[in-house]
Amino acid sequence: MISLLRGILAHVGPDWVLVETGGVGFRILVPGPTRSRLPGPGGPVTLHTHLHVREDALVLFGFATREELETFELLLTVTGVGPKVAMGALSGISPDDLLRAVAFQDEEVLKSLPGVGKKTAQRIILELKDKVGAQLGKGRVAEVAAAVGSDPRAEAAEALVALGYGRLEAGQAVERAARDGSAAAEELVRRALRVMARGKEA
Repeated sequence: MISLLRGILAHVGPDWVLVETGGVGFRILVPGPTRSRLPGPGGPVTLHTHLHVREDALVLFGFATREELETFELLLTVTGVGPKVAMGALSGISPDDLLRAVAFQDEEVLKSLPGVGKKTAQRIILELKDKVGAQLGKGRVAEVAAAVGSDPRAEAAEALVALGYGRLEAGQAVERAARDGSAAAEELVRRALRVMARGKEA
């Protein structure tokens, strides 16, 4: 299994790169955020990789960070989610925000990702929400879970729960409120209340 490649960036394509190492060139598919962080051709590059085995080909997927790779592999465990959909998702959202969307069961955020429709978003939530909770104390998922606890968004959600709103409703409202930009918990609470008020009027 090829899990890490370090070499020279020989060429950059629209969604792939060619990395030369030890006299061998590896063609690696990469998501947008990884591609944007790479140096120009001729520069040194290190990619965390996943080797996908198909009947007719071996395909390498590469990521700038270990967190992106772990989230990609987590998405592959979802029924009906293949590498193409997982790559599209990671081109549209950070690993932290994707896991928060799963934790808050925010279907709207997931549906906005390239290649992810309503049914796929529902499957991602259904099949990953328990894994996110079960892996407390393990790897990146644990780090994200811990971060949520000290995040202004988490504080705002807890404040809304204390006001009598359901945890899911509060979490989704705060996530939507946060799309207007980062803010302190108090401001996020005000925005979230406006979001929920608009929802009731609709």
